[in-house]
Amino acid sequence: MSLIMVRLRHWIARALKACLTAFLFGVTLAGNAQVIRCTDPVTGSVTYTDADCTQGQSRKEVAPRQTPEDIQRQYEQAREALRMQREQQQVQAAQPPATPPPAAGRDTVEPSQSAQCLQARAVLQGAMALDPTLYDTNTRIAAAQDNADLACLTPAEYARLQRRTNNRPPVYVGPGYVPPVIVVPPPHPQRPHRAERKPEMVNCNVFRCYDAQGRSYPR
Repeated sequence: MSLIMVRLRHWIARALKACLTAFLFGVTLAGNAQVIRCTDPVTGSVTYTDADCTQGQSRKEVAPRQTPEDIQRQYEQAREALRMQREQQQVQAAQPPATPPPAAGRDTVEPSQSAQCLQARAVLQGAMALDPTLYDTNTRIAAAQDNADLACLTPAEYARLQRRTNNRPPVYVGPGYVPPVIVVPPPHPQRPHRAERKPEMVNCNVFRCYDAQGRSYPR
């Protein structure tokens, strides 16, 4: 902000100086009354006079003849411009010199000590503590590692790391250990157990028995 104010004051001083010069030049012309520019059509030479041009020269009025009121008005304007310039110089002299801006990078925090780096490292540690049997564990670790490199390294260091990584041959990283799926077949339905009916015996002797159909059974 101080540098901007210095430039602004310098610009105002230059503008006032130019305005004062123009006013003084106008008063000088007014004091010399009318100014005529004469141009020779053969040689191209240009002369200025307050009288008429020589015969054969082209005539152009540069400053018209001014009245005493015009001369007084321009004189007052020149005095006002001079007063403003002096006031501006007094203001500049009363103000202390502008202090130079602090050097860039003096208070810059190293990327490895920034809050973003500490947070990225914490996320990386959390990803490395995940169950390795999950299918996306390796993907999460790789993403967290890249974020930590981006947050903790300078732009030049990160660019060198990316170049080294791109020059390496591609390595396939599996998604993690996936346990085999065991399909258990459903149990087969069992037939209900039916108790066999014992035949009704109608006649027995010492060794055998006989049913109503005449079949014999050991006794």
